[in-house]
Amino acid sequence: MEPIFALDIGTRLVMGLVITKKEDQSYEILASAQTEHRQRAMYDGQVHDVDEVALAVAKVKTQLEKKLGIPLKQVAVAAAGRALRTEIASAENRELLPVRWERENVLALEIKAVHQALRQLQSSAEHELQSYHCVGYNTIAQWNESEKISNLIGQRGKVAKVSVIATFLPRTVVDGLVAVLGRVGLEMTSLTLEPIAAGQAAIPANMRRLNLALVDVGAGTADIALTRSGSFFAYGMVPMAGDEVTEEICTHYVLDFKVGEKLKRDLNKKKQLSFTDFLGSKMVVAQAEVLSIIQPVVAGLAEKIAQEILKLNESAPHAIILIGGGSLTPMLCELLAETMGMPQNRVGVQIRERLGDITGEKNLKGPETITPIGIGIAALDGNGLQYYTVKVNGASVPIFALQLSTVAEALLAAGIQPRSFFGKPGAALTFELNNEMQVIKGSLGSPAQLLVNGSPGKLDQSLEAGDEIVFTPGANGKDAQVCFKDILPSQQPKQITWNGQREMYAPQILVDQQWVSESDPILDGYKINYIPNDDLNHLLKQKGYDVDKKEVLEIRVNGEVNRVGIDREILVNGQRQSTNSPIHEGDAIDVLTYKPTVADLKLMPLPMIFHVNGEEVEFPIQEILITSQGRTVSEAEPLYDGMDLRIDGYKQMPILSEILPYVKFPEGERSGSLLTLIVNGQPAEFTTVLRPGDRLTVAWRNNA
Repeated sequence: MEPIFALDIGTRLVMGLVITKKEDQSYEILASAQTEHRQRAMYDGQVHDVDEVALAVAKVKTQLEKKLGIPLKQVAVAAAGRALRTEIASAENRELLPVRWERENVLALEIKAVHQALRQLQSSAEHELQSYHCVGYNTIAQWNESEKISNLIGQRGKVAKVSVIATFLPRTVVDGLVAVLGRVGLEMTSLTLEPIAAGQAAIPANMRRLNLALVDVGAGTADIALTRSGSFFAYGMVPMAGDEVTEEICTHYVLDFKVGEKLKRDLNKKKQLSFTDFLGSKMVVAQAEVLSIIQPVVAGLAEKIAQEILKLNESAPHAIILIGGGSLTPMLCELLAETMGMPQNRVGVQIRERLGDITGEKNLKGPETITPIGIGIAALDGNGLQYYTVKVNGASVPIFALQLSTVAEALLAAGIQPRSFFGKPGAALTFELNNEMQVIKGSLGSPAQLLVNGSPGKLDQSLEAGDEIVFTPGANGKDAQVCFKDILPSQQPKQITWNGQREMYAPQILVDQQWVSESDPILDGYKINYIPNDDLNHLLKQKGYDVDKKEVLEIRVNGEVNRVGIDREILVNGQRQSTNSPIHEGDAIDVLTYKPTVADLKLMPLPMIFHVNGEEVEFPIQEILITSQGRTVSEAEPLYDGMDLRIDGYKQMPILSEILPYVKFPEGERSGSLLTLIVNGQPAEFTTVLRPGDRLTVAWRNNA
C-alpha cells in the first residue's frame, strides 16, 4: 500500500510522519519530524496565523523529504473534534395532486433537509457568525402522506417528508488548514477528527468492547472519546488544558511563555529548577514550590475532565487513558483518579512504545505521537473524510465525503439551492362553476440540466476528483390560464320573441352577480354562475323567474294580514310547455300573469250587534263600502303588495228608531202605555245614535 503523509498541526507542536500498511496488516513508520511554532499561531486547534503555521509545516515537510528522498505532495490531516457539529432536520414537499416520488425527487428533498440543518446550525446563537462545510449526511426517516415508510422512491402521494442527520465542520477550520497546506505545496486528500484519529491508535479494536475514556490533553483543549461494545459512542471537549498550567507559572514568576513551558516540562525531571524571569533576574526554585503553585489549576482541569466524562458516560468508566503533550502535566493522573473515585492504576498515559503493530522510527516516543499515528492509520484504512475538488459552473468546490460523493452533494457544497434542482409546477387555477369546485393545473416545471464532463449527468451520479459540472437551474412551469370560452360549451345565440318583443337569447355568464364576456380570463377564486340558452327553464332563470316559487301579495284588510297568490301561465308558441322544453330559433314565449282583484278577496263586512232586553240583536248590513287610504275602491281594482283595505257595511251609525223593527217586544202591552227607552242605563230618545255593543232596554210603561 502507498505510504501516507500524516500531519498533526497542534496548538504548540507540528508533527508529521510517513506511514504505510504492510501485508500483515501492521503499520510501519518510515520517517517522522516535528517542530514547535515560533510563536503562538494556533488557538484551540484553529489556525490564526496562516504564514506562521505554514513555516512550521514547511520545516516538517522538508525534513521528511530529506529523510525519504522523495517529494511529498499529498497529506492527511485532522481537525479539532470540538469543531464537528451535527443537526437533525426535516424537509417536506407538497403537491396539489398525487405524484410518484422518483429517485431524483427524493434526493432533492434530502438535500433540502440538509440545507434546513445548515440554517438551524447558523441560526443558533452560539454559531450564528460561522459558515460550515457539510461533510456528510444520512437519511434517518421518510414519510409518505404522514405515514412512516422505509423507502419513498416509487411511492405515490401528495406529501413527502424526509428527516436527515447532517454533519458539518466550520469553514474557518477547514479553510485555515487548506490555506496552510497550499502555502507549502501540499494537497489535502483526507481529513479526520482528532479524537477519532487518537482513538484509532491509542485503543486497539479488541479493547473497545470495554468502557474506556480516552482524553487527548493538548495545549488549549482536552478532547474526550468514549468506547463501549466495540466502538466509540460519544465525544466531548473541555476548553482548558496544558496552557492553563503554563500561564499560571508565567503569571507567578513573570516569565515569557516559552520559558514557562520549559519550566513546566522540567518539573517531571528535576528537583531544582533554574530560569531567568522576564526582567532578567536569575532564579532557582524547588520542584515542590512550583507544584504547589500549579496544584489548584491542575485540580481544576481534572475536575472539568471528570465532569465531562460523567456527563457523557453517566458513570465512571473502567479506565481513563491520557494522551497528548498535556497528559504529562504533573499530578494530572493522580488528581483525575482522585476526582473520579477510581484506583490510581486505572488512570494512565498511553505512549507510542506500548502500541502494538506499529514499527519503525524507534525515536518517536511519548503520548504526543499518538494523534499523528492515528491520522495516518485512519487515512490508510479509509476512515477519514475524503477531500478533493470538483468544478461547478467553472468554480472550484471542495468536497468532503463520508461516503462516495454525488453531483447533488457537489451542488450543495457550491451553495446551489435545492429548489433550483426541479422547476416548480405552475400555479393551479381554482374556481367554482355553478357551485362545483373546478381545478385547472399549471404546466409542469422542467428539471435542471446537468452536464458532468460534457455528458448528461444525474443528481445521484458519483464524482471523482477534477470532475466538471455545468448546472442549469430547472425552469418553473407556467401558471394555469384559461378564458370562460375555454371551459364553457359553445352555444350560438337564438332570436326569440319574449312577451311580444324580439330579442337574442344567449348564454349568460356572471361572476359575483356581474356580467362578464366569454373572452375574459378566469381568475383564481372566481364563483361563476353559467346559464346556457338551451331550454325554457334556463330562459326563465335568465329572466329572473323561479317557476318553483309562487309570488304572493300581502294585503291588509281592517288591519289583518291576508296573503294572495299570483297565478302565471307560460306559453311557448301559444302552447303550455314543461320547463325542460327546448327553446329553438324563432320561438315566441309569453308569460301571462293573472293578478288578483279586490273581488277575489270576497270581502264581506260584519253586521253590528246590539244587546236589547238582554238578547243579541243583529242590525243588517246596509251596503258594502271598500276603501283604501280614504279612497273608495271597486271590486274590479287589482291588488298590489302592501295594499291596505278597509271594508264597512254602513255609511253611518244607526239611531235607536232604526233598531226597533228588529226588536221583539214583550207580549201583553196595553194600549195607552208609554214606550220607555234606555241606552247603557241612561234614558234615550228615538233619535239617539247607537254604537255597536250598546245595551238597550225597551219596555211599555203604564201611563196611569
